[in-house]
Amino acid sequence: MIDLAYSAIKFSSKEIADETSKIEKRIHELTFLLNLQIIQTQTGGFKEAKALEPIVVMGYSIDKISDALADIARVVYINSDISDFTQLFWDDVPEPIVKITVNDACEFIGMKRKEVHFRSKYGVDLIAIKRKDNWLFEKDNEIQVEDILIIKGEIEPIKELKKLTFDTEDFSFQIDDLQKESEFDLTNPEVFDKIQELKKDYITITDLSETMIELALAALFFKSYEVAEDVLEMESIMDGLNIIFEKDLLNLTQLLDNPKNLTGIMRIIFSCELISDAAAHLAENILKGFEPHIILQKAIEETPEIVVRETISTDSYFKEKTYKQLQDQQYKRGFHIIALKRENKWIYSFKSDFLFEVGDLLIGLGPKETVDQWRRCVHPEFSKEER
Repeated sequence: MIDLAYSAIKFSSKEIADETSKIEKRIHELTFLLNLQIIQTQTGGFKEAKALEPIVVMGYSIDKISDALADIARVVYINSDISDFTQLFWDDVPEPIVKITVNDACEFIGMKRKEVHFRSKYGVDLIAIKRKDNWLFEKDNEIQVEDILIIKGEIEPIKELKKLTFDTEDFSFQIDDLQKESEFDLTNPEVFDKIQELKKDYITITDLSETMIELALAALFFKSYEVAEDVLEMESIMDGLNIIFEKDLLNLTQLLDNPKNLTGIMRIIFSCELISDAAAHLAENILKGFEPHIILQKAIEETPEIVVRETISTDSYFKEKTYKQLQDQQYKRGFHIIALKRENKWIYSFKSDFLFEVGDLLIGLGPKETVDQWRRCVHPEFSKEER
């Protein structure tokens, strides 16, 4: 839902927004079923009911996150030209969403999207396929010549994927052939300066809200009080950023002929705050001292992706490598680093020249099939017997 929601506003696609809404409705159904099953099976006393609290809170929080993500996607119905704003920042987003066209001789042609293993093999996510006027979202959809792939990932892996699809065009976000003029006059120094002020905070807010979801779930999986406390600290940061952004956005309206074009941006920022609140609610539950329920443990075992912790050792391939160097698939293995802890400081956003050091604790998210390889890159002494 995160990827679909941001793809909808990136490409001004009502079709992707509608798909996001379908998932939102499904999550509502699942939350209802979860609560119904808890009521039906709960026959014990207070102690037994208390043990189920983490499951109830997790369901409630994820439901609220899905509501906020659907609201983000629905912005395309408020501002159909929302992409005019979001595309101004694409090159500064940690994992931008771009389109790639499949050309003749591409090895993916005729393969189902699930057979390509985009994340584990190439370090990117395939969010959707656009084929002429149709949008395809199923994992069994076959890739064909001239398909437009909507891809999320870091710049270097995306460039490598463009080579594999023989897409030689420059990065573009224009899905349709129709070109339109920008609503923002960037030749106006005042408008340009205001956009630059908004740029950093917009990227931080959207990236922070997504990071908080991942960290809150990581804290839940690992029963990590430190990570949970950090999620709550991030919520405080988010509150401050929202206030600053809203003030700067109102200042920008004074320079525009049609300030209503910024309505959707305000809605996105508001939804990001709701997401951070829900993630913080998850973290608060961890700090109460819950014990992971067997239902939660089994659910984690069945998920296709896994959150893992690993420390960079003296023999690590990661040692003294830059963040840009680690985008090489030899090390990446489909994983992305949610956060890093160095001594007592947590780091969530990495510039290309960020240098990794021995002793850094990494929290990574990636496919289960490559978890051992990724761990061995971080900590070569890793072995299944030790774990």
